[in-house]
Amino acid sequence: MEKISLLAPTIKELIASDKETLRKTLQDIHPADIAEVIPSLKEQQQLELFLLLEKNKAREVFEKLDEEEEILLLEHLDKNKSIQLLKHMAPDEKADLFEELPKDLVNKLLRLMAPEKREELKQLLAYPEDTAGAIMTTEYVALPSYLTTSETLDKIREIAPRKETIYFVYIIDSADRLKGFVSLKNIVLSDKNKKLKEIMKTNVISVNTRDDQEEVAHIIQKYDLLVIPVVDSKNTLKGIITVDDIMDVVEKENTEDIYKMASIENLEENYFDTSFVTLAKKRGLWLAILLFTYTISTSLLRHYSPTIEMLVALAYFIPMLTGSGGNAGTQTSTLIIRGLAIGEIKFNQILKILRREIPMGLILGLLLGSLGYIRAMIMQRDPTLSIIVGIALVFTIIAATLTGSLLPLILRKLKLDPAIATGPFLTTIVDVTALIIYFEIARFLLAV
Repeated sequence: MEKISLLAPTIKELIASDKETLRKTLQDIHPADIAEVIPSLKEQQQLELFLLLEKNKAREVFEKLDEEEEILLLEHLDKNKSIQLLKHMAPDEKADLFEELPKDLVNKLLRLMAPEKREELKQLLAYPEDTAGAIMTTEYVALPSYLTTSETLDKIREIAPRKETIYFVYIIDSADRLKGFVSLKNIVLSDKNKKLKEIMKTNVISVNTRDDQEEVAHIIQKYDLLVIPVVDSKNTLKGIITVDDIMDVVEKENTEDIYKMASIENLEENYFDTSFVTLAKKRGLWLAILLFTYTISTSLLRHYSPTIEMLVALAYFIPMLTGSGGNAGTQTSTLIIRGLAIGEIKFNQILKILRREIPMGLILGLLLGSLGYIRAMIMQRDPTLSIIVGIALVFTIIAATLTGSLLPLILRKLKLDPAIATGPFLTTIVDVTALIIYFEIARFLLAV
């Protein structure tokens, strides 16, 4: 970051004063660093800088830009420059970009593309969002099984510049159905006259074009794969997904989960690129819904007002009680949601989870209940009040751990995203439960 902060002012100065010096300077700067500087420039400066880059570096810089900067450049560059940039982009990255482009610009660029590339792109755009088909690339090596390793290496040399990865060769039949694969290492190490069918592996781990991208990420992680083939319902090879594509998926899914945990609608753009009005709408809607849910707590307090009037000091410990319950519930639900996300936990393990979490809730409840009792005694020196606080904490923590365990599992069973369970909805449920436990124990011991 320090390097970029020093680089940006120099580039801005050279754009205004000495473009030839800037052209030579850019030759020695890594494309990733140039891409990081571009967002800090004004629109005209971005365009001027980009036009100074030599062809290959311009392509590398373009691929590392955010979609907003890519769209800006495509809207202002001439058609030859635009088509050169798109020509060398991976098909999956091109499809992602086209989904964000204005419709008129998409139509303009499609007309400039070669017919086979245009058709390939349209097929990728046709797959539903967040599926394997939508994130796969069609740049892979697929060959028939009758080729020798020597012939295969000749083929790889010929087509390698146009492919995203050549570390695996996929074996297909005459109908493009996936039959097996061979690693480049095995091809190089095998006798030059060996046929691919003699050295290929047939136990191929693949995914379907309609599989959810999260499921693809789980499979790649489970089997430690660098790349996974994508097939249709007829086992026809349609593309591949590489581990770097999955890293983008994981980042996107994690971002969505973070927003859900905070009860914020997912932002389509970066924080600073999202308009103030849009941000207010996405945050305000959920805050309004949650405000309504908190009226339940208000109603409970009014219901138990006679108990509070009898011992006003009961109110002093409500924040400690609800806060402790919320924290315990969030801890538990976070563990369960993570387990569900990575496949460690299944719904049919619910009894096993409860056998683990109920004793955990009891132990944590006894610990916090003892501390709560001591705190209440120090503050109020009232044994009855201290006992109420201590017992209420024990049962609140048990209830919170149970809620944190069950809510994500129930939501997953209902085919809802369990990430929302760690947000304010969980807190609301725990708050209401804690208040009922607290005041019912108080009513019993105070004989109200």
